[in-house]
Amino acid sequence: MSGDLGHHLFSFAVISDSHVNEEEDQSVSPFASNKLANRRLRHVVELLNRHQPAFVVHLGDMGNPLPELASYKPAADRFTEIVAGLQMPLHLVAGNHCIGDKPGGWVPVPRVSLDALAQYEQVYGPQYYAFDHGPCHFVILSSLLIGSGLPIEQRQRSWVEQEISTANQDGQRVWLMMHYPPYIAAADERGSYDNLDEPGRSWLLGLLEKFDVDAAFSGHVHNYFYNRYAGSDLITIPAISFVRQDYSDIFRVAPGDPEGGRADRAKLGYCQVEVFERGHRHHIVRTMGRVRTAAAARGSAVRPSLNGWTGKAVTGVEMRENWMSRFALGTNNSVSPFTRRSARNDWAVLALSEMGISRIRLFVQELVDEDVLERMSTLQEAGFEFLVYSHGIPGEKEYRLVREHRALMAGWELILTPDQFEPAARRLAKIVQTSDGLSLPCYLNEVRDLSRAAIADANVKHEAVYGFQVHEHAQIDELISRSEVRQAFQGLVFRLRRRGEPELSPWSAIRAIDAMGHERGMHHQAHMLFSGNLTAEKMVDDLSTANRVAEAVLAAALADHVDLTFDTFEDVDRGYFVRHGLVDRRYNPRLAAKVVQHLSAALATFGFGGEREASLVETSCGRVMTVETEAGCLMLIAPTGPYTLKEFDLTGRSACHEFKLLDLEVGTVVEIAATGDGSHFRLAVPVEVVKPVLIIGQ
Repeated sequence: MSGDLGHHLFSFAVISDSHVNEEEDQSVSPFASNKLANRRLRHVVELLNRHQPAFVVHLGDMGNPLPELASYKPAADRFTEIVAGLQMPLHLVAGNHCIGDKPGGWVPVPRVSLDALAQYEQVYGPQYYAFDHGPCHFVILSSLLIGSGLPIEQRQRSWVEQEISTANQDGQRVWLMMHYPPYIAAADERGSYDNLDEPGRSWLLGLLEKFDVDAAFSGHVHNYFYNRYAGSDLITIPAISFVRQDYSDIFRVAPGDPEGGRADRAKLGYCQVEVFERGHRHHIVRTMGRVRTAAAARGSAVRPSLNGWTGKAVTGVEMRENWMSRFALGTNNSVSPFTRRSARNDWAVLALSEMGISRIRLFVQELVDEDVLERMSTLQEAGFEFLVYSHGIPGEKEYRLVREHRALMAGWELILTPDQFEPAARRLAKIVQTSDGLSLPCYLNEVRDLSRAAIADANVKHEAVYGFQVHEHAQIDELISRSEVRQAFQGLVFRLRRRGEPELSPWSAIRAIDAMGHERGMHHQAHMLFSGNLTAEKMVDDLSTANRVAEAVLAAALADHVDLTFDTFEDVDRGYFVRHGLVDRRYNPRLAAKVVQHLSAALATFGFGGEREASLVETSCGRVMTVETEAGCLMLIAPTGPYTLKEFDLTGRSACHEFKLLDLEVGTVVEIAATGDGSHFRLAVPVEVVKPVLIIGQ
């Protein structure tokens, strides 16, 4: 949810699908991941106690054994023993492993029954109930009852309607907690093992249409999905035990684990929700499948960005895969033998939110896809914005698409050859001046037609050369002095290649582009490539990429006249220009993504106002960028290899005397003792630096 949300009220956590076993390191499941369930829940209990939410909601499947098994009660006892260590209230939701599956006609496990309901209430407590916290009313409902035909179904239905209605009348904010999601990708999708069947689904969605509901949380599918319906967030959270591997079909790459995707540990976690006066934000805490015996990270964890940068969004991304359209999953002989299910790759949304990235660059032709348009609208409500681009002088089709979907667009980038600049500018200016004008920021990107140039060698690169270059000052000044160009375009698009051109340092280039924008009163775009210069050249050095990304993010945070876009978001592991991106092909974060996440979170709380001084120093061990203000200082260290940090220099402007070190890979913050005269400091205990770190001085 975007916008000014007002004061922070409280936070709560939502966990799901712990699937605790009746004995340690033993499970009736044939998968090795299931044997770790008990120890994984213990690790989550430790994390929750560290983060101290006001309360925790568990969305069901507390234990793994099904209701008819003799091991059901022993597993419930193990669950109770583990969660007894929680330092805050715990509220439970019934799952299908707790009371039985919904009627399906083929699932070879018992359906929900009165006996199973009675057993659940004896072991865990009531199936549906409500509680208050602050101005909020939390409604716990048993989604397994919906469509069950049991007499208790109607009693729950009447109770839920009354609870929500009364809460709305009393001015309380309502939250729904359930096990089954209402749907995965579309409100009209077919019923399956993973959603609510009709007519129960329409009944529940009708409540969202009739009443004000902040959000509805669900589990069951062991994956992350994000939807909005009638102004309410529908958030399906991952499991803390294992991944449902049937959803690995979403990714166009083979699973990277021996269990077909079930052991994809980066997709395990729980949800932390921050409640504000006028809304909420949520983020997924990735547990990475850690167990209690794993060594805890040293220091306190930095708070991640919550669904977007809290100040100016300094970074955007180029999305090369079609991750917004629905994807048809394969049928299988387990949970979906007779039904074709569809899903979206919302792990991309999660990764963007974690990094605080809210601007997405899309090709204008994607505006013809109804799936994409629907998703753009949903994500725009959540705080994302979209910059579309087109190649060549726009025709009527492009203008029509832009006019029709102007409300979804934050800007339009036109990629043109030099001879097209002025004709396109005249056409664009005329369009803007019409009564139904665009009122849309437009940006000019140059593409160079090299087919007419002489080939200097036999190695034809087959590379598109586009984007203005920082060193082309004379050409740029001449271009923007043309009144038609200046009138039509708010700024230019610069390309920052990895190597082979002047001003390759992201720090220097972004600061120079910002200065050009300030001088001419323009707002430019900087497009930073992760690829090399040759089609066969691989760029897979994660440390090198993370260093460049960190440098660029800090430079962009200081800039007022330039926005930064990263290319590439997801790995390119085939075809031309193979390189690592911010996330891999399974959309799990690489080092660069973790650096963006933690650096953005730190920058959001640092005061850049007033006079400031910024510098860059090259050392034999890497690059050091320093920003000093009257309030404090930041020192970004981008190492080229492991080294020991013993001392550092400041100008003395910030008068810092207390320092903290933020590990930009894992997000932990530790205090470091340093003595000095205001400009030169020596650490009491040297620090081993192997990945990008940020020193914060106060």
